[in-house]
Amino acid sequence: MKKRRLLRKVPVADIARLVRHPGYLRPVVRWYGSMLRQRIARRLKRETPAQFAMRFMSTPTPDTPLTSADTATTPAATPPKTRVLLLVRHGQSTYNVEGRLPGQLPGIPLTDEGRRQAHRAAVALSALPLSAIISSPLERAAETAEIIARGWGLTVRTDPRLMDTNVERWAGQKIDEVAKTDPAWKRYIANPDEPPEGAESFSSVQARVVAVAREAVADPNNGDYIVLVAHGDVVKLILAQYMNTPIPAVPLLAIGNASISGIAFTGDSPPQILATNWMPDPRWLVAPAAPPPPAPEAPETPKSADGGQETSTKG
Repeated sequence: MKKRRLLRKVPVADIARLVRHPGYLRPVVRWYGSMLRQRIARRLKRETPAQFAMRFMSTPTPDTPLTSADTATTPAATPPKTRVLLLVRHGQSTYNVEGRLPGQLPGIPLTDEGRRQAHRAAVALSALPLSAIISSPLERAAETAEIIARGWGLTVRTDPRLMDTNVERWAGQKIDEVAKTDPAWKRYIANPDEPPEGAESFSSVQARVVAVAREAVADPNNGDYIVLVAHGDVVKLILAQYMNTPIPAVPLLAIGNASISGIAFTGDSPPQILATNWMPDPRWLVAPAAPPPPAPEAPETPKSADGGQETSTKG
């Protein structure tokens, strides 16, 4: 009781000065340091200094297997790999210039402009480490693929499933003439999933070309940057698959000659569309050429009284 009374008589200011004095904390620091040294010593008896240091930094040692608790708390060592699928339409062909339906007809080559377009596509892709090129076997696509493959020393593999839509009924005919003379063509354009006899449905084309795309991405031997060189409908239908675009809307997609479209596949995440219809000089950024002005009509020459033309006397 006397001690309590004595403490009560000590001024609060004196107690505060005692607490702030450096010597007041020394016993506490000595006790904490002693406890820490004892704890470290106990740890070192069970593991080597290197193991203790690795555990202290929350990094498991190579010799120590991970427990289920460690696996739950340790982040993945490496992020999932991303693989890029590049879809390239062939360059301008002779049938593109003539406005004809090529379908799966053989022997349709690139024009000089088409080859220039293929070279521009190769230059645009030059910064990427292309690892595989798969092409439609039709000449216009295979020639485009060969031009792109040269810069990487790759061998072009062909797959017949990447061939253009089979329109045997109209193959080789001019589009304008077919649209005027054959009502079945208009019905086919309006609903490409209900083709007449001698034409392929878009669903059938999509099934075969998407199968090639999936196999190409799933095969680790193809690397991480895979190029498919094919045709306008083929590129549209692969993009439509990963963009959830319905078949009737596929004809509305624009895919120009030698354009590049890209899809990224990362782990189990949904594919990401990187680009569609990319080209160095897109047509929609170029104003259409103005028609030439009409030639001025020659003024009528006045006639003389006797009905003959009046001639000029000026030299």
